[in-house]
Amino acid sequence: MRWLARDRAPSREVLDNWAREAGLPQRFVAAPGALSALDYERRIASHGEIATRDGVLHDLFNALSWLAFPRTKAALNAVHVREGASATGNARNRRRDAATLLDESGLIVACADPSLIDGWRRHAWRETFWTRRADVERALAAHALGHGLLEKLSNPYRSITAHALVLSVPSSTSLADVDAVAADRIAAGVEPCALLPLPVAALPGWDSESLGIALFYDVAVFRAPRAAPARGAQE
Repeated sequence: MRWLARDRAPSREVLDNWAREAGLPQRFVAAPGALSALDYERRIASHGEIATRDGVLHDLFNALSWLAFPRTKAALNAVHVREGASATGNARNRRRDAATLLDESGLIVACADPSLIDGWRRHAWRETFWTRRADVERALAAHALGHGLLEKLSNPYRSITAHALVLSVPSSTSLADVDAVAADRIAAGVEPCALLPLPVAALPGWDSESLGIALFYDVAVFRAPRAAPARGAQE
């Protein structure tokens, strides 16, 4: 991602031209000053204006995410605006929590092989992502959505962990169709428990250290599943 060096990254005006050429109703505009998270989302919903700071990688990756996944990002925006503020510590309910996780660290995974998802869900990391890596390459496509995740991937390290929205569609599904399916899924309601955590280095080709199987022995990153409480332990 050398072209993303701050002095070579596309300006807000360039990003806005790309949005216009793609037919997006949203526009990337200069940040008007301090906005609360909810006011930021409401501005997008009411005016189609995405506050974007020039020279800030976080905002650049947010813009690129809008360009790649316009329907998904619009669905996430709709969740924030529809659900509004809640009487919780972070002022978000569970659906807004999930939307925030996807916005920041989200990965959209297209995979029609339930056995791979089952192994992933069980935290069978070596079995699923190393022993069966050929199956993962063939049957699982991971698309980075979260702009915080994209910023981290511009200077990767081993423990980067995404929150994945898994779609039961073939890995060959076009990006536009992945965008449409993800948007429909989010509109139907997603909570954090539906998102699978994934250290992204597990994915074929994403291990920036080229450690191979040794990567999966780092139990601080590839954690075992939590043990179920013993029967009667809380009785």
